[in-house]
Amino acid sequence: MKRIGVACAVCMIVLLVAGQAFSGKNVPPSETVAIVVSPNVLVIGVPGACVTVHTNLPYGSVVADSVELSGVPAYLTKADNLGCFVAKFERDAIEAIVAPPSATLTLTGVKTDGEAFAASDTIGVK
Repeated sequence: MKRIGVACAVCMIVLLVAGQAFSGKNVPPSETVAIVVSPNVLVIGVPGACVTVHTNLPYGSVVADSVELSGVPAYLTKADNLGCFVAKFERDAIEAIVAPPSATLTLTGVKTDGEAFAASDTIGVK
């Protein structure tokens, strides 16, 4: 449980450092969408629950069914405790599209206003 708390804290710090505010309001088109992929190092073949992507987008501003991570559809979406959009992806499906030593994963989707968005994060792969 502590590991999850630390991962959430790291996600928030990274997004804040990226200059994104967790205000719960719609992100203006001029602001950059930021994501953090967790785990930040994916060990192929080691059992794990899923791959999670945290964003700085308000949950209500995203069409959940439109969200994919490098072509893999999200199997679950939710809001974090700050109201930001979070998506979960099947670990096996992500493992199938990455290779060591690293992979850049891109989250794509559509906002409720019809605007498409994309953001990327690079993770280690072992």
